[in-house]
Amino acid sequence: MFLLIIIGLLLIIIGIQLRRGKWYGIVAGNNFKDKPIEIQKKGALGASSITLLVGSFLIIIYILDFFGIQTGFLIIPVLVIVIPYSFFLYINILNTSLNMENKDSI
Repeated sequence: MFLLIIIGLLLIIIGIQLRRGKWYGIVAGNNFKDKPIEIQKKGALGASSITLLVGSFLIIIYILDFFGIQTGFLIIPVLVIVIPYSFFLYINILNTSLNMENKDSI
């Protein structure tokens, strides 16, 4: 159970680093710095939101389990909130990257 809090804290640290702009290139698949900074910022913002959400959720699960509260039904809010949010971000990022590629080809 202690692993939940370690992974939760690591995900929160990763989310903070992404929001600060330290790892834009890693998230956007931009290892060679060839994509515009706008695409990198949007990708990092979405990824940091998801990592902060999952990290805080893991810490909440650890706290609830520590006090003996049943956590079986907590999967329902995750499925209802996180999955549609991630699909929305994925579609948004794809539209942005396609628009940027169309501007480059003109």
